Amino acid sequence: MKKLSPVLLILFLCALGCNMSSIKSLIPGASGGKGTATGGSDPKADVVEAARKFIALPFFTANMEGMGQTEIKSQVQFSAPDSFHIKYMGGTGAGMEMVYIGKNGYLKSGDKWTKMEQIGSIPNLRDSFTEEGLKSLSDVKYEGEDTLDGKSMSVYSYKNVTPVGAYPFTCKIWVNSSTGAPAKIHAEYTNGMLKYMDIKYDTETPVKIEAPTS
Repeated sequence: MKKLSPVLLILFLCALGCNMSSIKSLIPGASGGKGTATGGSDPKADVVEAARKFIALPFFTANMEGMGQTEIKSQVQFSAPDSFHIKYMGGTGAGMEMVYIGKNGYLKSGDKWTKMEQIGSIPNLRDSFTEEGLKSLSDVKYEGEDTLDGKSMSVYSYKNVTPVGAYPFTCKIWVNSSTGAPAKIHAEYTNGMLKYMDIKYDTETPVKIEAPTS
């Protein structure tokens, strides 16, 4: 297979689009509570700080479940500076895997890996966490404290638009209170391919991505 299937490419971009735009607006609050950086007194500052912390991560694993035209269930692993491993576990492309290392792409169908050609530029999850990407944030609120997997979380809600297609969405995010890194996101879309997306992040387990050998 020399080119990435348009359907899988769209699914891949939507997944990353949700992932990026969801996180890029990472945090912040209105009043009361602990907050992550400013105690909720400066929502914009909290968002920028959380985005910077995400950009600085050397690796992470994102487990995604959502609904678009079909069920979306996938896992995206990232290893700096530009390596991705995507597994499709439900919906379109279920059972397939893709690995991207720089501009080299590999697709697994069944038990066979095939090198892909003409894949173009692969979106970098960090690209949307810039100050420019943060400008479209609105209605950012600090929602209080919660616990996730036994860890203290600061919870925020906000509105934003996707970096691809400018589709509006509302989002709630759980941010690890001790590290400032995102732990969970729930995003709902009013139009476009996606209806909703839940993303849970593992930012502690090391990720190693290598080119497939078979």
